[in-house]
Amino acid sequence: MAQESRSGRFLAIAGAILGLGFSLVGSALLGLYLGSLLDKNSPTRVYTPIGLIFGLLVGFHRAWIIVQGIMKKRK
Repeated sequence: MAQESRSGRFLAIAGAILGLGFSLVGSALLGLYLGSLLDKNSPTRVYTPIGLIFGLLVGFHRAWIIVQGIMKKRK
């Protein structure tokens, strides 16, 4: 039974780590994509880096929320 508990804990941690990665990368790519869409009609091409930065900020915020949830479960 202890082995099942350890493997369940491992899967929970692995799922959380994957969630963090997808949250960061997905948000950054979405911000990059939306910025590039806005840049199609703009002569200055400033929206792509702004979208990337905004996407990274959203991704880090989401990652922080996931980590906070994990820490609360551990208590």
